[in-house]
Amino acid sequence: MLLHSSQLAHFGTSKDSNFAVTEIIQCLFIPAVYIFFMNSGATLLDYRDKYGTKEFYKKRFKRVLIPFIFWSIFYYLLNSRFHSFPGPIFQENVGIKNFLEQFLNNNINNLFWFFYSIIALYLVTPIFSVLVKKHRNVLFGVVVVYFVFTDLITYLGKLININFLTKYIDQPLLTSSYLGYFVIGYLIKENYFNRKSENILIIVGFACLLLNILNVLTGLKYSFLGNIGPFLYSVGLYILIKRFVNHHTNYNYKIAQWLSGSSLGIYILHPIFYAIFDKVVYKTSAGNWKEYLITLNSPLHIFLMPFVVYIIIAIPLHYLKKSKLIKTIIP
Repeated sequence: MLLHSSQLAHFGTSKDSNFAVTEIIQCLFIPAVYIFFMNSGATLLDYRDKYGTKEFYKKRFKRVLIPFIFWSIFYYLLNSRFHSFPGPIFQENVGIKNFLEQFLNNNINNLFWFFYSIIALYLVTPIFSVLVKKHRNVLFGVVVVYFVFTDLITYLGKLININFLTKYIDQPLLTSSYLGYFVIGYLIKENYFNRKSENILIIVGFACLLLNILNVLTGLKYSFLGNIGPFLYSVGLYILIKRFVNHHTNYNYKIAQWLSGSSLGIYILHPIFYAIFDKVVYKTSAGNWKEYLITLNSPLHIFLMPFVVYIIIAIPLHYLKKSKLIKTIIP
């Protein structure tokens, strides 16, 4: 939520009073969806211990594919007469052919990139799941390949001012669709790394976060601070979360469970409520972009809006999901 309320980091300039603040917010909270991918891998890669592949696909696609299609249609129709930001893309030539083109290219709501990625991961889960018992070193090799081609080469290319084109390595799904996050989440859950290795990953991960923040504070002047990917920071943070949970096994996590049950619904619906918040508070919308840039710089938009919208959606959604229909389109 804070990532999407701090979009000034991507569209503002250093002349904006809260530009650096929003950049730091982006640095701090960038692991949000990546941790979801890690947790998905942690809970799904060993699905064969619980049920077969047919049941796996049935459960996963019922949970993701139906909401994905429903809300893509919803936003496609809504976006022809309603401006919202970030995510929903305004549509002009509404029609079935246009819908299919936009749907297949993630041009309806670009926040839905998450759906495309998680569906790709579900498709290949049965392939990688056969490695979880006796071939975890192979799984770790997949993580290393992912890291090298998505983070390390990109960073080194920036240092020596060479643009390494790695998109053609995406085809085997070794470096695409966030497979590295998916697999390492499982390895962390299964204690693949010893305590010393985990400590190193935590230190390196938070060092990467610190370097990214220094990059912001120094005005992006030093190339060795820039272009550091979020992978190691996400891994370090995930290990810390795992340790916290394991250390507090007697703690009652009912509130966290209650809130997490609405996370996908909040992710889907919050662009609408962000637009409503801005319309009520600032009397503006993303349709008037020059004026809207001023709104993006507002502390209320950056800091207050995410919490207000979260509460507005989460509380009623928790009770609405008792309806079978609502639970189907917002699992």
